[in-house]
Amino acid sequence: MCYKARPDFYTDLRGRISAVWHCMQYATIAKKARKIVTVSEFSKSEIVKYYHVNPEKITVVYNAWQHMQRVRPDPMLFGEYSKWPQLKKGEYYFSMSNLLKNKNFPWVLRAAQSKPQVMFAIAGGGSLAKEAAALGLDHLNNVMYLGYVTDGEAKSLMENCKAFLFPTLYEGFGIPPLEAIACGAPRVMVSNTPCMREIYGSHADYIDLSTNHGSVDHVTPGRDAAAVLQKYSWEGSARRMLEVLREP
Repeated sequence: MCYKARPDFYTDLRGRISAVWHCMQYATIAKKARKIVTVSEFSKSEIVKYYHVNPEKITVVYNAWQHMQRVRPDPMLFGEYSKWPQLKKGEYYFSMSNLLKNKNFPWVLRAAQSKPQVMFAIAGGGSLAKEAAALGLDHLNNVMYLGYVTDGEAKSLMENCKAFLFPTLYEGFGIPPLEAIACGAPRVMVSNTPCMREIYGSHADYIDLSTNHGSVDHVTPGRDAAAVLQKYSWEGSARRMLEVLREP
C-alpha cells in the first residue's frame, strides 16, 4: 500500500516505474481475488481506501515473534574477540535499516548527532554510509554501520542494546520491534503512526515524528513491553489462516 499512500517515496525513474508496476499488479489482485489476507487492521483499511475492496473480503492475520526462540544469540559478540569492541552491553542504541524511505534512516542519524556521547549501531544492507554522506551526516563518530548481521548477532544486539529504534514513516505491521522485545530489548522506540499504535498499544515508547526530528530523549514512554508478546502467535495465526482457506 505504500506505493499508493506515499508516492513521494518514489521520485526517481526506477522508483516511479516500480510504483506503476506494483499498483497495476495490486489493482488486478484486488479485483480478481476471492479473498485477501493482510497483516493488520491498518493495512486492511488502506486496501479498502486505495483499491475500493469490500472489507468483508479481507481478513487480518497478524505476524508473530516465536521464530526468534529458535535463534541462539552470538556468544562472541561481546566477548574478548568481539568484532565490534566499541559496543558495550546496555550502552548503545540499535536499529536495522535500509535505503527505503519509509524506514526513515535519517532520523536515526539525527538522533545520533544530538547524542554524541552514546553509540548508535545500525545494521542493514545498501550504501547507508554513502547516504549519510549525501545527507551531510557522515562525520558522526558515534555511528557504526554493521552491514548485514546474522540472526545470532541480531538477537545479541537486540538483547543488549539500550533501546531498539524503529522510526518508520509507513508500515504494514513492523516485525523488528516485536523481535527486539522477544529478544529482551529493555525498550523499543517506534513512530507514533496508526499501524504502530495498533500493533504495540501501550507497550512501546512512541516518537511523534511531527515534532521529534531526531531525539531519543523526547519520546512518550510505554509500559511492560513484554506483555505485547501475548497478543501474537504464529500458531494462532496459522489456525486463522487455515480457517480462511477452508471457508467456501
